[in-house]
Amino acid sequence: MREKILELRPDDPAAYTILGMLEDSRKNYDAAADYYRKALEKDQNTIIAANNLAWLYAVQGKGNLDEAVRLAQGVVQKNPNIAGFTDTLGWVYYKKGLYSAAAEQLQKAVSIDEAAARSSKAAPSATYHYHLGMALKAQGDKAGSRRELEASLRLADKSPFADIDEARKALASL
Repeated sequence: MREKILELRPDDPAAYTILGMLEDSRKNYDAAADYYRKALEKDQNTIIAANNLAWLYAVQGKGNLDEAVRLAQGVVQKNPNIAGFTDTLGWVYYKKGLYSAAAEQLQKAVSIDEAAARSSKAAPSATYHYHLGMALKAQGDKAGSRRELEASLRLADKSPFADIDEARKALASL
């Protein structure tokens, strides 16, 4: 299937991005990172590929954190009102140990997400609250961290998230 897609669209960055997303979903992170890099070689403005590659660099350790910062900052500069992109930038900062910058971006992600959730009647993201709680914890803001981690666990009742056990452990340690 991959070969057929690339045969039909060898110069289309979207094809590489979709294949990267497919490999990412299969937890084949090395292949996903390769496809995202190829998408960016075809077009440096391939936002999804840049965001997802920054995420892989930060979360899966598949690349340089300085490069992850550069990629995520570029995405957020072009799309400042998309919670998922802002969350990626904040989490990259967190992984880099830049906790104040992380908390600032993650607070923006939570605010953007909550506004979107209100207008669409959807539930806010538990993950964004978890990420903010972790950044606040790293900064030493125990009350803020507790508030955000508790919010993430409340939201997880409706929509569980991957780091729920980590959220529970972090909350228990406060």
